[in-house]
Amino acid sequence: MKIIDYDVSKRIPPITENDVKTKIIISHSISDGGNNFIDYVIRNNDGIFMFRGNLKNCMTDNWLVDVSTWEDRYNNGKTIMDLLLKKQTEMEKRRWTTIHYIVESYNDLLKIINTFDITGNLKTELMDCWEKLPVNQKA
Repeated sequence: MKIIDYDVSKRIPPITENDVKTKIIISHSISDGGNNFIDYVIRNNDGIFMFRGNLKNCMTDNWLVDVSTWEDRYNNGKTIMDLLLKKQTEMEKRRWTTIHYIVESYNDLLKIINTFDITGNLKTELMDCWEKLPVNQKA
């Protein structure tokens, strides 16, 4: 697993556009109020990269039921780098902490799920996402 815990505008992260076909790119953000957001990069039907994910409420310590493709104005990129740069700019404005993880193996994914206590629909969706990666498909 690769961890991107630095300013992506000053240092290019070790990712390529094709990584969405072989890896899961996960973003973990903590709001100034203490809520946890776990998102992963998807590519929509128009070829635009976006974040899809969920929120763990700091008051209830529960994940929301539904997983969402966020509608925020920064949540779109022509490239993965474009998306990461837009998110970083927005998170800095909000003073939120954000770290990205490049999940390269099933064990990496399990580590993320266990570390952030991901449950429910988000856990199911991440597991399904891993299984659907072309490199994991059986011939």
